[in-house]
Amino acid sequence: MICWLEYLPDGRRVVTGSWCGTVRDWSLESGKQEGSMKHLVGISGLAVTRDGAKIISSDWGGWIQVWDVESHELVKKWIHTESGPEIAISPDDRLVAVGGKNVSIYTMEGRCVDSVKIGDSVWRMCFFPNGNKLACGTSSGIHVYDVNSGRLILGPLDTGWVSDVLWSRDGSMLFASDDEMIRCWNSDTGQQIGHPWTGHTHRISSLSLSPDGSIIASASNDETVRFWNATTGDPMGELQHDGVITVRFSPSGEFLASAGWDGKIYIWQVVECLGQCQTSNFKYVSPVVCSTMI
Repeated sequence: MICWLEYLPDGRRVVTGSWCGTVRDWSLESGKQEGSMKHLVGISGLAVTRDGAKIISSDWGGWIQVWDVESHELVKKWIHTESGPEIAISPDDRLVAVGGKNVSIYTMEGRCVDSVKIGDSVWRMCFFPNGNKLACGTSSGIHVYDVNSGRLILGPLDTGWVSDVLWSRDGSMLFASDDEMIRCWNSDTGQQIGHPWTGHTHRISSLSLSPDGSIIASASNDETVRFWNATTGDPMGELQHDGVITVRFSPSGEFLASAGWDGKIYIWQVVECLGQCQTSNFKYVSPVVCSTMI
């Protein structure tokens, strides 16, 4: 089962994390595994630095491990105070946020520089585009903190259980998945923008924002990936993927990768017209690009 999926910045490789405790690096050109990195227990979080040099993974034992992308060798590891932490990397690649019921901010060397007591389980986190704020999606809503002071500066926004949270590219809006819906807020005032985006029939597990900030993709337990206009919330199309858990846009925005229960990665080409979706399935990675029309 693949629970975590991230593109490397060159767009030619993806990194996956599984509940079996393995992080894998895949070539999308050959469909072959480039390397693997092992935890003793299941992966709870996965991120890639923007410079493409490091992979960071966390596990249900509380360990945070930093890997070199090319050699797949362990560079650094440290243990967090809570099991199963979520992680997020700051835009400048200097800091790692590690969240459970407390969020700790570490340097890449594993030195804790700040800690914030949330008091609720953190499921997803996302740094503001300039890195000075951190949005935390919890079991009861969204909390936004100032990274330097640790002060709560927005929220909690009462949404119920948050499965994923994103900033818009300019930081003016916050998006979050709440059960079967996606909600949008003004990130300065906390005022909800418009009505919730509806269409999924089961819980949403993952969100991804296209590189140009115009489209949001959402994966759901209803076995669909749906596409939304990030400005208006209007639906733009959908594709079928049985057992999908996680989705990510490629760095170019031309492709979308999805993965889930069957342990395979599906690559979809994103084009702006209506139509049907088809895929050729390969074990773990499909080097054949399939097309979804949105």
